[in-house]
Amino acid sequence: MSPTRRSALALSLLAPGLARAQAPGNWPTRPLRVVVPFAPGGTTDLGARLVAERLAGPLGQQVAVENRAGAFGILGADAVAKAAPDGYTLFAASPGPMAVNQFVYRTLPYDPERDLIGVSMIALIPYVMAVPASLGVNTVEEFIRLARSRPGSINFATSGMASRLTVEQFRARVGGLDLEMVQYRGGTPARTDLLAGRIQLVIEQAPAFLEDFARGTLKPLAVGGRQRFSLLPDVPTMEEAGVPGYEAAAWVGYAAPGGTPIEIRRRIATEVDRILQTPEVRNRLASWGCEPVGGTPEDMDRMLAEERRRWGEVVRVAGIEKE
Repeated sequence: MSPTRRSALALSLLAPGLARAQAPGNWPTRPLRVVVPFAPGGTTDLGARLVAERLAGPLGQQVAVENRAGAFGILGADAVAKAAPDGYTLFAASPGPMAVNQFVYRTLPYDPERDLIGVSMIALIPYVMAVPASLGVNTVEEFIRLARSRPGSINFATSGMASRLTVEQFRARVGGLDLEMVQYRGGTPARTDLLAGRIQLVIEQAPAFLEDFARGTLKPLAVGGRQRFSLLPDVPTMEEAGVPGYEAAAWVGYAAPGGTPIEIRRRIATEVDRILQTPEVRNRLASWGCEPVGGTPEDMDRMLAEERRRWGEVVRVAGIEKE
C-alpha cells in the first residue's frame, strides 16, 4: 500500500463518526446491491463478496451480490453506469471495465471516466514475470540479454488483453524486444505450455504460479507492483530489476454510478477500511494471494486516473487497434 493510501486509511479509522454523520439523511434505508461483471469464483467476485457480506452489519441493510457477466465486463459496468446515483448500487470494479476497455474497443455503452466513480479499493493482486526454469535465466537483465540474442524466438503467452498489455508495457520500458505473441483461450493452457517450455514468458497474476515457483518448475524474475509481494519477498520489483516506471497489478474495488454523493461514498469507504483491518478478512485475502488496500474515494479516483493514463499509453505505443 502506498503512503498516501496508508495515511487515508489511518485517518478514516480515527474518524468513523464523522464519516457516518456526513451521509445524507438516514441513508441507507433499503438493501444495497453489488454488481460483479464476471462469473462467480474469480478474484473480482471473491473479493467483492468477501467485503459485501460484512457490510450489512455496519450499514444496517442487506448487501446482495449480483453476477452480470459478459463482454469482458462491459455488460455489468453498463448496468451500474445507468443505475441511479443514490448509493444503493455498487460496481465490483477491476482494471478492464474501468481503465482498459476504453482503449481497446471502438465503442462502449458507457463512459468509464464520467459514468463510474471510485468508492474504495479492496485489494491488489500483483503480477509476476515468470519463465520456465529450463530457460536458464535468473534475472530480468539475463532475460533481456537472451531475448536480444535470439530475436523472434522468444514466445510470450496472452490469455486476454490484460496479459498482453503487461508484456507490451515491459517491451516498451526496455526499449523494445522482438518477442512472438501466442494467444490462448485461458490461463490453464498457457500455463501448461509455459511449464513445457513451448512458451518462454508470461506476466500474469502471481497467485496462479505460486505452487510452480515452490516446486522450482517456473522462475519468478520480478513482480509488477511498486512494492515487493509478501508471498514472494525475495523477488524484486520491476523497478528494482532495472525496468524503471513499470507498474502492473490486478485489483478489485468498489465503484459507483457517476453523481453518487461523496458523503455516501466516504461512508462506504470507511466501513470497507474497518472490514479490511479484521484478521479474518486479511487472512482470507492472503490465502488468495491478494493484499488489502482500502483508502478514500478520492484515493481511488486518483488511482483510476493513473491507470487510464498508463494503459492508454501502452496501447498507443504498442499500436493496438481498437476492435
